Amino acid sequence: MAEPTYQPTHQPTYIPVLPTRKSALTAYRELATTARAAVAPLWTVPPPDPAGPRVPLRGLLAELARTQGTGPAWADTGCRETDRAAARVAAALRDILPGTSLRPVTGVERPGWQQTACVEAARACGGGRGMGIRVVPEPPGDTRLAARLHGLLERIARGERVTGDRLPLDLLLDLGAVQDDGELAFAEKRALHALARLGPLHPWRTVTVLAGACPGTEGAVEGYGAPFADAERYDWDLWHAVAPTADGRRLPLVYGDYAAAHPRGLRQPRVIPDGPPWGLLRLTGERAFLLGRVPTRGADHAAAVRAMARELVETEDFDAAPDSEPKRWLRACAEGRGPEGAGNPEVWARTAHGQHLAYVVRQLRRRPPLDPLHPVDSAGWPV
Repeated sequence: MAEPTYQPTHQPTYIPVLPTRKSALTAYRELATTARAAVAPLWTVPPPDPAGPRVPLRGLLAELARTQGTGPAWADTGCRETDRAAARVAAALRDILPGTSLRPVTGVERPGWQQTACVEAARACGGGRGMGIRVVPEPPGDTRLAARLHGLLERIARGERVTGDRLPLDLLLDLGAVQDDGELAFAEKRALHALARLGPLHPWRTVTVLAGACPGTEGAVEGYGAPFADAERYDWDLWHAVAPTADGRRLPLVYGDYAAAHPRGLRQPRVIPDGPPWGLLRLTGERAFLLGRVPTRGADHAAAVRAMARELVETEDFDAAPDSEPKRWLRACAEGRGPEGAGNPEVWARTAHGQHLAYVVRQLRRRPPLDPLHPVDSAGWPV
């Protein structure tokens, strides 16, 4: 087994959930060095594509490790963890993760073989890497999750007493999609309940609240256009609703989201044959996502894409966004230049993710410490 080469030097300030797809991998690679240092993705492996080429999990994890480099990140293989694939998944976790910067991810609902494989992989990694425990917070009043998590922590502790190695653990609270006021209110209750019930169970290295507010391309055809629609960043609102409570409990809370994608996209195959004849250009702003519907084919589709890009680059949100490769691509597209022309859905997804990641990193850096004496608004600015 390879000698571990990773030695953690810092904890991240931003944990986005990203799929192990070319668009997200490229977006992460293109981040500026200073921005990338603040980001530790929760990489999530989508299910295999039944209509596409077979890509072994070992190959995906190896590619992910090369992309990630030496910065901390998590690798969640939940969509591949079927009983039939148990031996292959367990072997991939044990064989590929050591010597990389990737931390395994388990959960209370995962099968016993997967939990064991993650613990073994984390111990083999060494260097204080540890692992993540990803859970879906329950409604207030429900205590079953706390009991199941306590049981998992007890099993991990028993192993630590045998080996003498203590595994740093990260709690990943996955709230899923939060896209309207009602979902925000319910997500806030679930998150606060989880922080109160699960926070005291262990001296967590980090506690991350994950939520996704960016709409997907499915089921949102008519509202996008003229010239574009906007969707509130409820994930950012949720963070500011729960962060003061975590600070009061002295929990090491970290901001997380699903970047510029809908959470359900993680459960879809890597390739969707015969995709829709339209897609979305996305731009993350201070308080909302700007979304422009564009055609993916047709004689005039490139002109339509460039026209939508022009609408986006003329907004105040575009002017206020930090400089980045995606921002430069959008401007080049709007001006009708650049080697990729008007792009395609993969390029648009890459651009959306990269611009979002750079934007959130800057927002978090500008945000003052959580302190009742220094309140901030929903966008993170002092009030």
